[in-house]
Amino acid sequence: MAYNGDKDALWRRSKMMKKYGLSTRDNKQVKLNRLEVTGNICGEYIEYTISQDYKNTTGENIEGVYSFPAPATSLITGLEVNLGGRNLKAMVEDREAVLRTLEESKEEGINTLSLEQKDDEYFTITIGNILPNEKVNVKISYMDQLTYEDDTLSLYVPSIVEPVYYREDEEAEEGEELDFYLSLLVESYSKMIVKSPSHKIKVEREDDTLSKVTVQKGQTLDHDFILTLREEKPQIAAGMGYSFFEEEMEKSILMLKLAPVLPDIPVEYTTNYHFILDTSVSMEGFKLEEAKNAMLIALRSLEEGDTFNLMAYNEEVYKFSEWGKVKYTKENLAAATEWIEGLSTREGECTFEALKDAIREAEEEEVETTIFLFTDDVVAEEDEILEYVRTNVGDHRIFPIGMDTEVNSYFINRLAEVGNGRPEFIEEGERIDDIILRQFNRIHNPQLDVTEIDFGDMVVERTYPGTITYLYDREPFTIFALVEGSIEGRIEIKGIVDEVDYTMHIDLDKLEIEENSKLIQKVWARKRMESLVEKERSARGVEQEQIREEILALSKTHSILSSETSFIMMETVLDPVMGMGLNRIVPMDMSETTMKNLSRGYFLDEAAFSFDVNIREKMAISGLTHKEAKMAIQYDRDNLLRILAKNQQADG
Repeated sequence: MAYNGDKDALWRRSKMMKKYGLSTRDNKQVKLNRLEVTGNICGEYIEYTISQDYKNTTGENIEGVYSFPAPATSLITGLEVNLGGRNLKAMVEDREAVLRTLEESKEEGINTLSLEQKDDEYFTITIGNILPNEKVNVKISYMDQLTYEDDTLSLYVPSIVEPVYYREDEEAEEGEELDFYLSLLVESYSKMIVKSPSHKIKVEREDDTLSKVTVQKGQTLDHDFILTLREEKPQIAAGMGYSFFEEEMEKSILMLKLAPVLPDIPVEYTTNYHFILDTSVSMEGFKLEEAKNAMLIALRSLEEGDTFNLMAYNEEVYKFSEWGKVKYTKENLAAATEWIEGLSTREGECTFEALKDAIREAEEEEVETTIFLFTDDVVAEEDEILEYVRTNVGDHRIFPIGMDTEVNSYFINRLAEVGNGRPEFIEEGERIDDIILRQFNRIHNPQLDVTEIDFGDMVVERTYPGTITYLYDREPFTIFALVEGSIEGRIEIKGIVDEVDYTMHIDLDKLEIEENSKLIQKVWARKRMESLVEKERSARGVEQEQIREEILALSKTHSILSSETSFIMMETVLDPVMGMGLNRIVPMDMSETTMKNLSRGYFLDEAAFSFDVNIREKMAISGLTHKEAKMAIQYDRDNLLRILAKNQQADG
């Protein structure tokens, strides 16, 4: 394709971009002939498959290496390779069994495939010898959660075809046009306005909640495909469900979306704040800098008349003011900024003492206090901390913010729950200001204290989350329920907003779907697995083993990688004499770290589904890889935020 502008610069950059697709051992790209993307969107969840047809046009045998991304927000649910009458398909198996099989194969000298992690989110797999003119088909499937921002759900499908920028002394070869097809079946809660800012699309509607989206001819994926979905008439409560049989018993899975529009009433919120920063050695580097920036931005979100104190901890606790909270003034803000900037990391960790100190200070001052905690620690005394907070927090509220994906999400989530707050997680390159703003919006605006979810006559086995204490104004929240029997009747979500009764209801007569039923089941299974992984942390003995077995069963049944499983390849070779396929296990050589990283996706635990929006936007616009976009955004925003955070005064 031609490109106006600095052709040489773009050509050089394209040469530096990571390969995404099939190549040789010496990094020569194998010709891509056809690209197909198909998938299903169900509510805010999606599963899609990228199918790529390649042909070896080198005139010689090559060792094929396939490269693919595994973004932190998504899960790989399938990997399949077809070449020369062979079919290799990834199967989900017990991780311990996979490791044993791999070790036995090495001892017996059996050839294995190799899967390596090349970067944070990029992997390569060897797929074997490819003969001249031989065709290869590769299919990779992902399950993900659409991002949500400004009342709009957005899907980002990463670019597959590397852009080609011809220099003035080069000419395009004839017959290079790629055969590209994209089709998505969209099942929504209500009628959606469907658009694509990146490609020309065709939208065919079967009814208000079911539509098919295809890309018009003449386009390809040399840049990200972006699809946006916005409700024509936003609903405060909606749902969809699916019925199935398990051991001859009918069961149903309900997926409910709640986005309450709460009464516009004055809210009496606390004007006293305590900010706690973890400065243990694990926070060294970007995490400490991001946390400092977040604290500086949070401080500048205060208002005249507010009071605050700051605390940092490693092996001991350090306070900004030893005499309690100070007023939010120009002088105190300048002093607090200098204090924060001077913090550095040291050995040791005393999260428990820091939280106890903050709660004790609030009790002694007899003022309702909002506590912010910034940490990445896996704390030793989780149960003791949670029990202390549950018993002593009173009317105070704790809003914990976890730094990066390695943080103990179970502890952060549970601390927010018992502390009457809401958790957030800051990834490298994320919008810190948006996260802080979201927390202050929750503090300053009304919330719905949920008193009951009435499922009518339906018998509910379990829900995820297990308990719902409160919902925030206009902030979407998804609940899953596993029901014995069929879906029928009406659900009511009851609560109180500032001592006023508030009820949302969902009629179930038209909720059942068929097209995306498997996706709902997979999302439910992943929800259940994440819940079990968190529960497993505090379990011991027989209970821990039972939890592990349930995680393993769910993972294998629904072909979703988990903490207990890994991929192993099943090879099917067509026997021309017998006319049937012969199966054998092909071990895949990979490190235990790679196994864990492939299953680490935790996309179902983000408030408002807004994780990574700006990173994906940057990738789509600039053509950068995920890591490059992270670095670029971090540099741009952090420099701007650092300037703003250091220089903005108490009067704004």
